Amino acid sequence: MVGVIIEKNFVGITKVKHLQNKSEIKAALFNLLDQMKERNKIKIPQKADIMVKPNICHVSDYETGVSVDPFIVKCLVDWLLQNYDIETITIGEADTTELNVDVAFKVLGWEDTFNQYPNAKLLNLTKDEYVAVNPNGLHFKNLKMSKSYMGSNFLISVGKLKTQTLTGITCILKNQYGSNPIKNKPQYHPDLDAVICDLNKVRLPDLCLMDGIIAMEGAGPTKGAPNPLGLLVIGNDAVATDHACARIMGFNPDKITHLKLAVTQKLGSTDYEVFGERIEDVRTKFEFVPLWIRLAVAIYQNKFINRIPLWRKLRLKIFGV
Repeated sequence: MVGVIIEKNFVGITKVKHLQNKSEIKAALFNLLDQMKERNKIKIPQKADIMVKPNICHVSDYETGVSVDPFIVKCLVDWLLQNYDIETITIGEADTTELNVDVAFKVLGWEDTFNQYPNAKLLNLTKDEYVAVNPNGLHFKNLKMSKSYMGSNFLISVGKLKTQTLTGITCILKNQYGSNPIKNKPQYHPDLDAVICDLNKVRLPDLCLMDGIIAMEGAGPTKGAPNPLGLLVIGNDAVATDHACARIMGFNPDKITHLKLAVTQKLGSTDYEVFGERIEDVRTKFEFVPLWIRLAVAIYQNKFINRIPLWRKLRLKIFGV
């Protein structure tokens, strides 16, 4: 009888001392990517069409801790082009209620950064052609997704190390929630944990990269305070990467509902080996949102309360959805 081979998951962590030193950041990221490649965890086919999904949830500069630094993605693209025979690299993000991605690409420097690359392009996933997907998920039975996103050969999720008022943390799993091309995403907030899992079930990342150079704590994902950590985290498994990031941020991963749900849905594993910095050496306690906000959120997300017509009218006035 042939035994089942279970591939080991890896999470790599590195820390840079000088947060404004781009050469140091690039060298640190290249080192993480090299080590993942040596562990055979970056398996990109020849002439691949690669999709990079960064976290750009607001027209706010990376120094605020809100959005991924385009320089991080530039370094990633440079490394990919140096190491693989790649057809195209698409950097894709979708609109949200408060975000026009095309404006963000222009204002936040993404256009200036990637105009020089003939085989790299920026894409608003909301404006792409759609394909029907049937995830048979916890919330979605069918869904329309970006054709370019679903048709890519290799998906890299680039998240931002942040707290999040509704979910506790925003890392890789929550970043994939943003791949839904629907602009009105707040409509899914009452069932957010299930929706996050469904969007990962639709398309799991092949490689995970976390920008924690300038993280965010407090009332994230857009109204928190910058936290200059100087960290980069890489992983081959979304659940393992988020589990490690929760520990780095000082949270108990077992208290992150969408992370626990992702485990039960078999979207990844909490069994992984860490290389580079030890979690114990870089762990810090992130400030979280006040208790009264968490209580308000709990009411906001309660499925039973949301069935009450009067509450739905009140919710629309308070939260706008």
